[in-house]
Amino acid sequence: MSLITPECTPKCHSPRHAEVIVAALTGGSEGQLKTFLSAYCHNAATLKDEFGRTALHLAASLGKRALLEWLLDSKSADLLLKDKESGWTALHRSAFYGHIHCLMALVKHGGSLSIPDKEGLSVLDITMKDRPGHVVFQNSDPTEVYTWGNNTNFSLGHGNQESRHNPEIVDLFPRSGVYIKQVVVCKFHSVFLSQKGQVYTCGHGQGGRLGHGDEQTYLVPRIVEGLVSHHCSQVAAARDHTVVLTEEGYVYTFGLNTYHQLGLTPPAASQVPKQVTSKCLKGKNVVGVAAARFHTVLWTKDAVYTVGLNGGQLGYLLDPNGEKCVTVPRQVSALHHKDVTIAMAAASNGATVCLTEKGDIYLLADYQCKKLASKQLNIKKVLVTGGTLDHRVDPHLLNESGGEKMSILALDEIGRVFCWRSVGTLLRQCRWAYGRQVLMSDIAIGENKMMFVTQDGEGFSGQWLGEYKKGMDKKEVCSHSESGSVYERIRLERLPYIHRAVSITMDSKGRNFGVLQSDPKTSIYEVPTVSASLFPQHFQRLLAEADETDSIHDVTLQAGDRVFPTHKYILSMRSEFFRKQLLPEAGQGDEADGEVRRSVDAVGCDLLVLDKISPDMLQQALHFIYTDSCEMLVHGARPTISCLSHGPEQVQQQLICNLQELNVSGHSALEIYRSLPASVPAQVEKPKSKSAKSGKKDKGDGTNEPSHNPVKMLQGVAKKLGLGGLFARLDGVKYENGQIRVVQKKTGNRPRFYLKKCPYLCDVTLRSEDGKEFPCHKCILCARLEYFNSMLGNPWIESTSCTALEMPTSAKVLQVILEYIYTDESPTIRESLSVEFACSVLVVADQLLITRLKEICEVAITENLTLKNAADLLEFAMIYNAEQLKLSCLQFIGLNMAALLESKALEILSDDVLLELSEAYRKMIPAMQRRHITPYLSAPNLSAYEDMSLDSTTSCKTSFEQEQSYNDGPLKKPKVKAKKKPRRRLDSSGGYNLSDIIQSSPTDVIESPTSVGLVDSGKACSVESLHELITSDSEGSYIGVGSPRDLQSPILQDRPYVQEEKSGHVGWKTPPKTPTWRKGSLPVKCSTPEPIPRVKASPTRPAPVLDLRAIMEMEANSLNLGATPKSPGSSGNSSKSSVIPTKLSQKQRKMIAMANREANFDGPSAKSPPGVTSVKLAKGWATAVQSCPSSLSFRDLLTEEEQRDKTAAMAAGSPASTTGTATCAKRVTFKCAEPGNAGKPAGPWVLGQMGGPPATTAVTFASIIEEEKQQEAALIRSREKPLALIQIEERAIQDLLVHYRAFNNPDEFIMVERSPQGPIAAPTWNKHSN
Repeated sequence: MSLITPECTPKCHSPRHAEVIVAALTGGSEGQLKTFLSAYCHNAATLKDEFGRTALHLAASLGKRALLEWLLDSKSADLLLKDKESGWTALHRSAFYGHIHCLMALVKHGGSLSIPDKEGLSVLDITMKDRPGHVVFQNSDPTEVYTWGNNTNFSLGHGNQESRHNPEIVDLFPRSGVYIKQVVVCKFHSVFLSQKGQVYTCGHGQGGRLGHGDEQTYLVPRIVEGLVSHHCSQVAAARDHTVVLTEEGYVYTFGLNTYHQLGLTPPAASQVPKQVTSKCLKGKNVVGVAAARFHTVLWTKDAVYTVGLNGGQLGYLLDPNGEKCVTVPRQVSALHHKDVTIAMAAASNGATVCLTEKGDIYLLADYQCKKLASKQLNIKKVLVTGGTLDHRVDPHLLNESGGEKMSILALDEIGRVFCWRSVGTLLRQCRWAYGRQVLMSDIAIGENKMMFVTQDGEGFSGQWLGEYKKGMDKKEVCSHSESGSVYERIRLERLPYIHRAVSITMDSKGRNFGVLQSDPKTSIYEVPTVSASLFPQHFQRLLAEADETDSIHDVTLQAGDRVFPTHKYILSMRSEFFRKQLLPEAGQGDEADGEVRRSVDAVGCDLLVLDKISPDMLQQALHFIYTDSCEMLVHGARPTISCLSHGPEQVQQQLICNLQELNVSGHSALEIYRSLPASVPAQVEKPKSKSAKSGKKDKGDGTNEPSHNPVKMLQGVAKKLGLGGLFARLDGVKYENGQIRVVQKKTGNRPRFYLKKCPYLCDVTLRSEDGKEFPCHKCILCARLEYFNSMLGNPWIESTSCTALEMPTSAKVLQVILEYIYTDESPTIRESLSVEFACSVLVVADQLLITRLKEICEVAITENLTLKNAADLLEFAMIYNAEQLKLSCLQFIGLNMAALLESKALEILSDDVLLELSEAYRKMIPAMQRRHITPYLSAPNLSAYEDMSLDSTTSCKTSFEQEQSYNDGPLKKPKVKAKKKPRRRLDSSGGYNLSDIIQSSPTDVIESPTSVGLVDSGKACSVESLHELITSDSEGSYIGVGSPRDLQSPILQDRPYVQEEKSGHVGWKTPPKTPTWRKGSLPVKCSTPEPIPRVKASPTRPAPVLDLRAIMEMEANSLNLGATPKSPGSSGNSSKSSVIPTKLSQKQRKMIAMANREANFDGPSAKSPPGVTSVKLAKGWATAVQSCPSSLSFRDLLTEEEQRDKTAAMAAGSPASTTGTATCAKRVTFKCAEPGNAGKPAGPWVLGQMGGPPATTAVTFASIIEEEKQQEAALIRSREKPLALIQIEERAIQDLLVHYRAFNNPDEFIMVERSPQGPIAAPTWNKHSN
């Protein structure tokens, strides 16, 4: 319907309009909503309801991305407008309701993720609060190191001197699989402690502060070799030295010892770690260390020890002898009480702070020990910065008025922060100048800045704002604070890219920072798994399917009267006996022993005759060689061994022979019995008596003899064939009462093969795209992969070619593929840290249908998931159908949504992937199940508005754009290689295949080229015809056409072409079974036009079906009369037909089409009668379904068919008719109705009015046989060339069809075929000079 002009003006601010618009958006499709908003109000995008919500807010809340983009692009909706209820923008709403695809659309249009709402929450805050409940960050989690700062001294560990303004991961540790649990950042170097107790350092090494034995500068962290044998538990560092504590309680120091801060007496510096040994520490277990520029602090549970320059911060008075430094650790006597238990300590350049387990805080400064606070319970961390040293100890270094203001921070278990500053005298609680309340989990302090980590994993930087007395704000009174206390207010600023933090640190000047964040993969539970191995089943099938005439086996074993086609490489790898027999230099000397006789089988392969091994035992041994198992090793099995019943079989054979010698014909059974001699029954009873005697002799068990025990027999065969594994495993197997009983089960080793062993048995070579060749064994390749089995196990040219087989992949990838084929494992992939390489292998594994290797690659890729490659890998998994990897990526992105949104990593995802991500994200968050907007009851009815498609600006990206954008990512290499995926073989004629037709839309099936001469059908896209299309036994054809690729230019005879005009928008919908009439679809006669009779209406009933006898008689009559069967609508007057060459050029076809169109408009039959329907057939086999019902009886139909055949026979004498009908089996042609049959319906639309199925009557049995012969000839021609060349030709045909836009082209009919054998003109290049 046409758009209605809005009743309002462009300045409309009607609240009623706003309410109706908001209500309408809760229901209806996006196309209807667009039409409604355009027709209802001029300001539909800007009107706000009573809660301040606009149409953009509702579109973002409901996940209607196309409507949202239309509002932004066409209606200029305000992206940053907040509602009155919560202060939320459209971005807040899309994040709250989990519509990530809408959120990314808003971000691409300029939306900001940091806009706060009324509670101070940004979009990222809302996303972080929606984390699942099982996501909790702890110090024990695997963590990653992020550092940032000025990096002047290479202390950040990034490999260069560039400063970082935002946290950036130190990628050395994730690449090497190392998780860090503590970081200390100083001015000149940084120290990292791994969870395994190893110490890494980087930065300037002057003075030996790095502990590597030299003074070089290390740009990236390097492990300290001197501490490898120790498991370290804590590290501390200052400007010039480093202190390390081991789990045993030993302390190691290294670096400059200018002020004796190392605790080592003799040296001035130590470049390697050395243990601190002192009499006062003997027998003491040190539990913690701290370091500052001039001193070091150690503590046990009951004492504190300090060492270094004594400027008042060591806790005791200045030495009366004038000694300025304490050279060995010395106990602080002021803290030595029986009730004092030290919990922790901290040090700065001018002070030392100690915390007891009772909550008392002591400050060591100015040669005093001052108690700052008492019974501050649940304090878990304390820090100190600043302080002033006595300048008299070193006047050259310390100034009299130097030093910094002292500040102390303390953190309790709840998350509250307390502070003490030198300007006050009491410990005060900190309050945050921030929009919302936060609870901290870790703190760090510097000269003028503080760092905090919240319990939700967020990072903040803080600065002092000032002091506020208690009387100024009564709301800030704390219950535990003392009277007259004041609060310190700290202004917080959120740190970017920190979402999973567990610990934070900084240097004393506040120039370099470090944070530990939990590994983003920690909470993932969707981890890919590798399916069970099918390695034994593959080789069991190889053995079972081996045949004497196949091209895979290369040796045949004969035992008794049975032969076993086998494979030399498998026998040589598993049996020492066969390895010696199959050596190239193995001569005829072995035959003298009688073990093996050599010969040649029927196809020229080696034949080894094993006379001393029974066939059944050899079969069991071969089963073990191929699968590492056999029937004798299965508990409860009942093996059928023919040799055990050898005696009774002999008796039976003898009786049968005797009966054959007697003339039993014409005699009764009694006469035969009486004529038998007395010795025959004795022969039967004699073995029984022997067996009975032997049974008594062996205590009723005859299985003890080796000849009657199949286990012992097989063990002997195993020993003879060199199968040690089978021999050992049969020791724990017994054979009792015809059943196998496993007494002691021994596990066997899965058979593994190695590519480089037995190179003299290689019979096929694979060559990579970079030219490297890999000699392989045909039996292994065919057993493991269907790809090679189809190529090498069939009579293709590759199976007998002496040249190497080209594999479109690199040598490294091909090496991994062959490694997996031979060993069923891929250690290269498991140990590889390169995601790109694993993706390349996955692409090839997907092309070769190696499911298990694909799963191994998915596991390896998931282990290397990071925030940087998660989006790329999700897109990659969607393209190559890696389901397990896709689930892992979806969950990884859902758990780290805030980090990925902030880094804008999701912008590379396509629209379809974003939509699936939104669905997975909503399912992952439990609260999302309750966040729904119920459609309003007062919403207007939108059914009257057309569901129009949205503008092209809101449409999704085309597949070409998606591919281009994806190729620009880091996974470009696997994507490019995916284009070389081997295609399935098609028929040799090329052009169209069944998948093209199935994948095409119903409109594509209807809109077939008009020049083919097919007629219209309203049911071409129905369910019945699609079912017939898929279940047909061949590609089928149009009427009289061998296959869709045989369609050529129609023969221009005295026959009309069914022309149809390109219609515009179809406003009415018709049922699937209703024939659709199209204007202008009229048959036009090239000569004098004749009127087309109307079709009489008849009641619907099923078309009559002919039996097989009637069909064969009709065909025989037509063939005997010398006439080719024609289509039902064809005319018998074929003598007037003019012969035109079978193939026309594109220009000729256009001219013919224009002439037919003019004749269509000028002729008297240009007006379509109401009773005639033009039906287009999608396929020849679909005509029976959509044919019109017949109103004639079965006898009338037979009579009509006989008359038509006689008429055709009379007209068969003319040469023109012979020429015209010679090719009717390969062309689609229709003729007008005969003048004599004016009362009957004519034309191609009355195909169903014959006495049988139209397809059956249109195509004779002879034409089917001819088509089969042509297809067989084409198959033979295709086998004369390599499979790779055929694949290239098929790809070229498809590319040419796409290039010339042959698919769904209503104007032209374009075909691409292989050129016949013969001379081909060489291309020439004509240069024209100007």
